[in-house]
Amino acid sequence: MERLFSNAPIMAKNDEVRRGLWDLARAHRIMELEGHNDMSLGHCSMRDPWDRGVWLKRGNLGLEEVQEEDFILIDFEGNVLGGSGVRHLEWPIHTELLRARPEANFVCHTHPLYATLFSATREKLLPLTNEGAWFSIPPPHYLTTSDLIDTVELGRDLAKCLGKAEAVFLRNHGMCVVGADVKQMTLAAIFLEKACRAQIILAQSGLKHSAPPKAEIDKKRKTIYPVRAQNNFWDYYNRRLDRKERAEERRLSGGAIPDRGEYR
Repeated sequence: MERLFSNAPIMAKNDEVRRGLWDLARAHRIMELEGHNDMSLGHCSMRDPWDRGVWLKRGNLGLEEVQEEDFILIDFEGNVLGGSGVRHLEWPIHTELLRARPEANFVCHTHPLYATLFSATREKLLPLTNEGAWFSIPPPHYLTTSDLIDTVELGRDLAKCLGKAEAVFLRNHGMCVVGADVKQMTLAAIFLEKACRAQIILAQSGLKHSAPPKAEIDKKRKTIYPVRAQNNFWDYYNRRLDRKERAEERRLSGGAIPDRGEYR
């Protein structure tokens, strides 16, 4: 059952936390533009830089609705330390993946169409496109359950399946990605959906196809996705989000656009 927390103390946020949550809120809205929305389902998180736990999107919000204030701080046992709102039932995804992967600071779980369809298969994701080349290890398929990952035991089991990969498919459910920073998490989520879409469409076509050899893909990954390119792609998606949100604000305000703060 969902629990509503309305009396938890608001934990102090320094500039690092505030900027991190501002970027994380925008990451949610960017992923909505890229087909990851599923009503109020789906959630991303950030490791607290003060080692207090995990900042997790609160429940009952669609990805496109998330703003900086829409996060609760939980410890690694799921106790709410700060913020208000509903704690997602699948909070163990975030605590256990971050616990198992100390180099990762961001986690995202969503239900995009093509990745969710791909999760119903046992196929290996191939680097058929540039997006597929992002993944140094083919995302494994988590087969234990198609139900919610709502216990610590299931979270640990999922983390074991993920291993050192950047992403994992949840059987007949969706996908999870991890990243060292918000940019890597966001790009991994977007690229996973694009790579699944390409492989499914190509399979439907009946055309003969093949993936490049591993050595070529390893070189390609370094060529296409150095840090400067990751920064560039993140900036692009933020500009796209700004254009969309400004257009919507202009429509709703009849031309006057309130200053909500664009990406910097």
